[in-house]
Amino acid sequence: MTTEMTWRQAVLQILDEATEPMYYGDIADEILNRGLKTTVGKTPNYTVAGIISDFRNEGMDVVKTQPGVFYLRKEQTPLPDVTVIESDDELDATDVTQNLAVAAYGLYWERDKVDWSARRLLGYDVSPDPNQTINFADQQGVYLLHSWQSVVYIGKTAARESGLFQRLQNHHNRQVWSGKWERFSWFGLRRVDENGIIVDGPDTASKDVVTALIEAVLIETLRPSFNHQRGNFMGTLYRQAIDPNIARARAQEILRPLTGL
Repeated sequence: MTTEMTWRQAVLQILDEATEPMYYGDIADEILNRGLKTTVGKTPNYTVAGIISDFRNEGMDVVKTQPGVFYLRKEQTPLPDVTVIESDDELDATDVTQNLAVAAYGLYWERDKVDWSARRLLGYDVSPDPNQTINFADQQGVYLLHSWQSVVYIGKTAARESGLFQRLQNHHNRQVWSGKWERFSWFGLRRVDENGIIVDGPDTASKDVVTALIEAVLIETLRPSFNHQRGNFMGTLYRQAIDPNIARARAQEILRPLTGL
């Protein structure tokens, strides 16, 4: 019986085989796509980021070429033609679980996949399994409403409100906006812990974090042709999971002609 790799072993193998610097989230994706790890939690990206931080603290020659992007320097092969960030003044993977400008985000989620009476905004990182979904109803940050591919509204959550769901529900319920938007994107400041619970990070408003947040939102939504990398200090991209009530209603609608009910 083959023993499954540890996360440390898997991260080290991907770094060792990489021919160019890799974003920590891409390392996590590669590990899962290649089946190096089959037992995963809800936040594999954070696991990888923490391991890279450990490697660097232990003196391993893992160099940072951009915030969150790393390369394992090997004696037998030269470092690719990239700039190495020698200073740790910038946020990088060592800050992933604490200080990201955007800790979690979702792009072009569908309005019709949300049960607006259930107070749930469900998403997943690795698996769409209902047992692995995370509820982002209490997320705090900024959001955009889309009509097809056009942005029709940009808003933010406020401290006096209970979170992202309430803001989106208000827009959903406004009759004057009926049919005016079909999708929404969100960029959250609150992170997901290892148990899949939305929690607050440090209360910081440094200019580096604020400017990174603005840059990240603009890059991810506008996709400028000259920007070949994602916004800096981005956390995990979550895919939307259809609300179970919506899924059940759609299944019943499909089966109705067959059952006569």
